[in-house]
Order: sequence, then C-alpha cells, then structure tokens
Amino acid sequence: MEEDIYTAGLFDGEGTVTLSTANGKFRYPVVSVSSTTLCLLEFLQKCYGGHISKHKAYKKNHAASWSWKARYDEALAFLERVLPYLKEPEKRHRALLLIQDYKKVTRRNGRYSPEQLAEKLALEQRFFHPSDS
Repeated sequence: MEEDIYTAGLFDGEGTVTLSTANGKFRYPVVSVSSTTLCLLEFLQKCYGGHISKHKAYKKNHAASWSWKARYDEALAFLERVLPYLKEPEKRHRALLLIQDYKKVTRRNGRYSPEQLAEKLALEQRFFHPSDS
C-alpha cells in the first residue's frame, strides 16, 4: 500500500493514462511515466510490471531519459491500485472510467455487433471528451 501512495503522487505529476491504438484497430489502455531517473522507473516495473524503453537524445545537452509503460490488463491493475490515492481530476476520471467500463465493452475476440461497437466508441468519447457526455 505504501508504494501505491508514493506511486500515485508520482503518477499525478509525471504520468499519463490514455487509450492507444495498434494497427488502426480498437483502442486499449496505456499508463506511462517518463523520467531521467531510471531507478524510479525500475521501481514501477518491479511493483507493477510493464516495460521500460530508452528515449533517443536529440541534442548532446539533453539528459538520458526513459519511459515506463504498462498496457491492457497491467494498466488496469495499476490504475486499480493507485486510484484511491490519485488527486489529479482528469487522471481520476480516466482511471475510474477504464476500471469500471473498459472490460464491459471490450470483446476478447475483437468482433463487435453494431450495438457493442457503439458502446465501445461511446466509452472512448467519454474518455477523451468528458464534458460532451
């Protein structure tokens, strides 16, 4: 629990929660944190899974930096653990929406009836444009 509280603070300030696409298909949850402090990201990977990638430095005076990312179920599990401690309103909204509704509207086989597809797209709309809901 202590690491979840610390991580929520870190994620509030430096993290992102989004829905991403692969091959132009349906969106899936992704959480990420970028940092120039590799040991922070290694801590996240140890506690929550995911993977770390190194960023390319485009200028010589830029510090080395990395990103930690978790996708799909790992992202949802991460959000469930840190949600009680998140303070940033948009991140709380997005985390809650994904935890409550993502699996309900997502088919494992990727095949959707017109009604199911409408529900999935409505979730994406609420995620990206909460004021339109």
